[in-house]
Amino acid sequence: MRLTPLRRSGLAGAAAVAAVATLTLVATASARPDQPAPGSGDDRAVAYAGNVDINHDDACTVGGLSGTPIAPGKFTFTGGVGKQDLDITAGPEGVTVTGIVVKGADAYNVYLAGKLGSLPWNDLRSPLKNDKVPDISHWYGCGVKDTTTTTTTTTTTATTTVSTVTLSSSPSSSTSSTTTTTTSGAVAPTTTTTVAPVPVADEDDLASTGFGSAWLLGLGAALVAAGAAVLFVMRRRRA
Repeated sequence: MRLTPLRRSGLAGAAAVAAVATLTLVATASARPDQPAPGSGDDRAVAYAGNVDINHDDACTVGGLSGTPIAPGKFTFTGGVGKQDLDITAGPEGVTVTGIVVKGADAYNVYLAGKLGSLPWNDLRSPLKNDKVPDISHWYGCGVKDTTTTTTTTTTTATTTVSTVTLSSSPSSSTSSTTTTTTSGAVAPTTTTTVAPVPVADEDDLASTGFGSAWLLGLGAALVAAGAAVLFVMRRRRA
């Protein structure tokens, strides 16, 4: 089908009208004011429109939070889901809680631990909707694990052992007795030697020479007799 100049003009005009209408819609949408932020209903919290959940990737990055998500079961609390308020009396051990997120209707409140102060944290709630506090649909916490540094001190004790070795032998009549005492260190060993006395041979054990002494006795007796006789004769002469 061949277009005539008249038909071509009609199509061009329709395209121009469509473009103008599109631009008008975009301009109208841009000129529409943003929806106002929901009211938190609590000076300790900051409200955000939309939804956030413990399983979301940004669960603990919204509103200045940090750490990792903490399930409600890790806390000691009353109220919560299905109620208009939440009271937390204790957190999990070994974890520093950085904040609490409370969701209700189409918005959620972020409570930072710094603004909540010390436990217990009472009357936590979801943002206002139509100036009313909606029931809590879900909530969770965020926190970081505590780190503990352990310092170990090792004490080394030096022990010096002094050993004494004593060598001894029993003395006998035919051998010498030696006692040696050795102590650790630079002290020279002391040696005491005892020599047994040499036994004296008995006179009865001397060897016999074969010499006899009986004739000497006889000679002596004869000399004595001779001397007596000489003495007798001399006395007779004097008389």
